[in-house]
Amino acid sequence: MHVIEGENDLLLTCVQTPDGVAILRCETHDDTVRLPDTIDGAPVVQLGAYALSERAPDLAGRETFAVRVTCGGTEPTHDANAIRSVTLPAPLQSVGSYAFYNCRRLETITLSGMVTDFGGGALMNCRALRTVVLGAEPNAPTCLQKLLGEHAGELDVRFEGHPPARLLFPAYTEELEDLSPAHIFQRRIHGAGYSYRQCFEAGVLSFRQYDLALTGLLERHDFAVAARVAARRLAVPFALSDAARDTYLDCLRAHGGALLRACAAVGESAAISFLLSLGMLTTTDVDAACNAAREKEQTAALSMLLAATGKTAARGRAKTFDL
Repeated sequence: MHVIEGENDLLLTCVQTPDGVAILRCETHDDTVRLPDTIDGAPVVQLGAYALSERAPDLAGRETFAVRVTCGGTEPTHDANAIRSVTLPAPLQSVGSYAFYNCRRLETITLSGMVTDFGGGALMNCRALRTVVLGAEPNAPTCLQKLLGEHAGELDVRFEGHPPARLLFPAYTEELEDLSPAHIFQRRIHGAGYSYRQCFEAGVLSFRQYDLALTGLLERHDFAVAARVAARRLAVPFALSDAARDTYLDCLRAHGGALLRACAAVGESAAISFLLSLGMLTTTDVDAACNAAREKEQTAALSMLLAATGKTAARGRAKTFDL
């Protein structure tokens, strides 16, 4: 068995490919998993079907070899429900079908722009997934459209290329309605999230189409989601037109107060600072956010909000806030 040092305790079942190495199975009980970029100098280019899933793949007849990745712990027994974050190898080109099947607590996936194929069912039952970190330029072709097609929940997508971008893809639901007695099924889609997943041209995200999709959220009165979409686009404004910027500002002018209160309640200081820096929220909005921070005992957020209103958090201690 090959043994290499790493950031996790992993037991890998691998196979040689013409381009490098494929990981067919990864067994681990770690909550944060970082798969190696190379094995014995060869790049890891494929992640096989069911690789990290609750169910083990059928590897009968394959000429495999085992690799132990260790950070000094014990040899792992696999627990798919322990996995909360996965960083895929930088040279990886494909993710197999059902790769993360029943990883029910998986919250974050980090992958590079090298991934061009994202298999069907790869994110089945990954209902806790909320964040995708993509090491690619936002105007480059990626697997993002395929990935989004595998997950109907809300996703925070972060492009970490140069320049960066940050986007929120809202959730949607779909159902099949039985048109009895003929047993013909009609597909019904609910929520604007489906429209956001159609904003691609030849595998490249169209920011113009993405920005136009805000209308669907507002028409459905999904104001809380619309405000979060607007805040992300304004905070990292890649390919943001002046017209789209004005539309997002109008959205936050109307609904940003509720977002500020929500951020105050959970102490999201960076988000609070950005919303205040836009200079469009009213004193009433800020006062309501102060009450929310006070109720949830978010002292740092409360101090920031009070400083923005010229008030102080405690007698005799002046606060300042630099936008």
